[in-house]
Amino acid sequence: MTREQYKVIADRIFKSQNQRVAVEAVVFEGLSSYEAEKRFGVPKGTLSRNVRKYKNEVDYITTVSLA
Repeated sequence: MTREQYKVIADRIFKSQNQRVAVEAVVFEGLSSYEAEKRFGVPKGTLSRNVRKYKNEVDYITTVSLA
């Protein structure tokens, strides 16, 4: 997954720019969800859920593209 592909998916599933940037930091830069929540001002517990949501979306897209 490239950052450009990430941005297309993230724009569709996340409302907040902070959430998009924080999930990107977890996925591409290896930050922990906890650290990214603090750094980007995302409410506690939200980022783990958003990372999981993003990964589920990627899995779905991959499954559909292989069908």
